[in-house]
Amino acid sequence: MSKFFDLFAKNVRSIIALSVVWLGFAFLFALLFYPIPLSNKDAVMLSSGIVLGVVVSVAAYYFGSSKDKSDVDKADSEIDKKKAGIDPPTIG
Repeated sequence: MSKFFDLFAKNVRSIIALSVVWLGFAFLFALLFYPIPLSNKDAVMLSSGIVLGVVVSVAAYYFGSSKDKSDVDKADSEIDKKKAGIDPPTIG
């Protein structure tokens, strides 16, 4: 059972992101096939905008340029350390 919790702990961010995306698609599916009462239309449209915003934020984080930018920033800091004479730690 410990292996399950270790695997879960390592992948919890991905699991949450996948859950958010799937729930967002389920919400959109429900909007397409279930009628919305006119009295609740504004509330449903507001909540759908919020849900879509969260789904887009998750997708932008995982597939957008933020990951690439963090990799570039890390590489730049390594270059700056080498120029300053600070050797990065080595493994081995």
